[in-house]
Amino acid sequence: MVKLLFFKMLRDLRRLASTYLICALIIAIGFTGYSVMSISLDQLTESRDILYEATAFSEVFAELYEAPIGLAGRLAQIEGVERVQGRIVKTVPLSGKSENSAELKLISYVEGGLNFPLLSRGSLPGQGEDGLVVGDGFFEARGLAVGDTVSLDMAGQPRLLTITGSGISPENSYMVKDIIDMLPDNAQYDAGFVRHDAMERLFSMEGRVNDIVLTLSPGTTFEEVEDSLRRVLEPFGLIRLYDRDGQVSSAVFEMEIDTIGRIKEIIPALFLCIAAVILYISLSRLIEQHRTQIGTLMALGFDKRTISTHYMCYAALVGFVGGLLGGFLGNLVAIPMTDLYQLYFRLPEPSRIFSLEYLLIGALMATLFCALVGRMAVRASSRLEPAEALRPAPPKSAKTAFFERIPKVMDLFTVPGVIALRSLVRNKRRSLLSILGIAGAYMITSTLLSVYSLFDVFLFDYLEETQRQDITVAFERPVLRQDATRVIRDSEIVEVQGVVDLPATLYGTLDKMDCTILGIARDSGLTKLYDARGAPVLVEDNGLVITELMADNLGLSIGSTVEVEVAYPKVRRTSVPVVGVVAQYLGANAYMSHEGIGRISDFGQVYTSVLVRAPEAVRDRLLTRLQDADYAGSVQSRTRRVEEYRGMMSMVNGMLYGVTLIGVAMGVAVVYVSSIISYEELKREIATMLALGLDFNQCLEVISTGQWILTCLGILAGIPLTFWASRLIASVMKTELFSIPAFVKPPMLLLGMLLTFVAVLVGSGVIYRNLKKISPVDLLRERE
Repeated sequence: MVKLLFFKMLRDLRRLASTYLICALIIAIGFTGYSVMSISLDQLTESRDILYEATAFSEVFAELYEAPIGLAGRLAQIEGVERVQGRIVKTVPLSGKSENSAELKLISYVEGGLNFPLLSRGSLPGQGEDGLVVGDGFFEARGLAVGDTVSLDMAGQPRLLTITGSGISPENSYMVKDIIDMLPDNAQYDAGFVRHDAMERLFSMEGRVNDIVLTLSPGTTFEEVEDSLRRVLEPFGLIRLYDRDGQVSSAVFEMEIDTIGRIKEIIPALFLCIAAVILYISLSRLIEQHRTQIGTLMALGFDKRTISTHYMCYAALVGFVGGLLGGFLGNLVAIPMTDLYQLYFRLPEPSRIFSLEYLLIGALMATLFCALVGRMAVRASSRLEPAEALRPAPPKSAKTAFFERIPKVMDLFTVPGVIALRSLVRNKRRSLLSILGIAGAYMITSTLLSVYSLFDVFLFDYLEETQRQDITVAFERPVLRQDATRVIRDSEIVEVQGVVDLPATLYGTLDKMDCTILGIARDSGLTKLYDARGAPVLVEDNGLVITELMADNLGLSIGSTVEVEVAYPKVRRTSVPVVGVVAQYLGANAYMSHEGIGRISDFGQVYTSVLVRAPEAVRDRLLTRLQDADYAGSVQSRTRRVEEYRGMMSMVNGMLYGVTLIGVAMGVAVVYVSSIISYEELKREIATMLALGLDFNQCLEVISTGQWILTCLGILAGIPLTFWASRLIASVMKTELFSIPAFVKPPMLLLGMLLTFVAVLVGSGVIYRNLKKISPVDLLRERE
């Protein structure tokens, strides 16, 4: 008997193979995403652990202006501190007119010490040798070879260092100058590892360090030792003290791991819900058609549980095939995905094995979920008694629908349109599920389309709206205002404004946060600040302007008081009111006027950088000249930076296009299945209309009108779902380094609507082809 039921199931599935195949493919897509994310997460975690262990990666970092190397011994005596190492860290520009502000962050190392570079090729510099190990990204992007030389600008003089090898460290696996850069450009900025004794000679810092790294005893947290560390470090000009969460490269990497862990749970749930709608609609209709077969099986002695299990197996088989296919494809797609992460983060090679775990998890989860959907679909039929099931189902209610009572409404529709409307009302559950399925597909499409505009708000608004300068000159050290303006003076420059970068710690009502306070002119025309409504925000002499991210993390708002602690040249703590909140989502920058900076620190009469505006025709000349200016550490062109980012975003856009097409395809699938079911229910009416002389286009109107109505209702339901999805993504992606604003824009909603309409047209085209294949006689001979 079981064998008979099995072959019956296969025949029934073959009859509507396209519908069940679509359902299985949607499930497969969801579990492909789950498997890819899960396998990538496992391999990223493995690569991270390999890298951290091989390089003895530190847990705490301290940036100083300068301190004796013996300070490490005092720090080692603090309870909870395990290992301490003093370092010299200097960012040095490459010399040469063609370098376009390329820089290397030179980091000293001691063999067997902390944060030791993991070599990919070559060897470490020998004793007394002025060589360096460059980052893999820099080495490969510039096509270098072991033995080549790099010319560095040391205090205005070129200095040649020999490349003895290349490698990686957790500090340069994602190498950006700050989080605002967002995307690494290893050809322009990377790490270089130099022996500590060589760094002392290069920078005349014998017996002195400006950076300290340390590890903690097992079970000790950063918070437990932070205050003790600060007390020892602050007399030596402590700039920043932070753990791995504050180290940009490590933090971005950990953020990626956390994000993957969150997203991998959402992807299958989303696709399973849409698949459940299609499966429930299809299976419910099949069970309605099999009513008399169910009665016959009951009369032959099959109990209700066996029959329910039989129809549950329809759904379970679809889920099993989809889950198994998703797990298999996930293993295949995970290989290039992991390779991409390795290339992006410069990670060591993890072990590569085919993951049976996620293959079985996908198959099991999909099978159980779809079996549950099948149980819901068969529940009503399982309550029938044999005699009742053998009779045809009573006709559905045909009473006047509510919209038919509204004057003139029915005049808007032709006869086929009225038939379609009444069919939707008679099948309320199927109509509701179709609306939900279309709403889900619309939500996916519109949300992904809105991600395109997210980058404009998230990144490019800061680079193009907030920043208005053409060139930024960052000094090696704080420079007196008059000296700063003197060294960059040029007749072609239209406007110059100085900026002070002041490292500080903000203490709010909820938390504390390390940040950089930027001192700018009150009437600055080169740094424009805006709130979330687009209104301009001005800095004040006695107040602090913070970002929305800071306001959320610290529990602050306009009018609140925040404690600002500055560590150099001496520790000063000042209470400052919050006078503005700006819509900036990247980085941890706050803003004050130059006068305000002078009230909370000793940096009132200095600049750390200057912003320059100049005509386009002379910018290249100025970039070259300013690189040789006194005190100049780095010179950057904002327009070049924007162009580079837009070029890099083309790769991201390609991925988003592909995923958006999946959303459109799901819309097509939902509309197609709903159309097929409508066709099955209305085929006798269609046969009658064909016999009366109506053409195929008029008959198609019966089905397409209903689909257009369902689609419009689905879009209306999908709009709030899209806003909900954007808020969910924003909450999932939010970190201490950046936040994501609400990114759903009306143009993207309209574009999503247009693509959903395209899905309806595609579905109508498929139904039209089916209609043309069947003659009226064949349709009239069909039994319900």
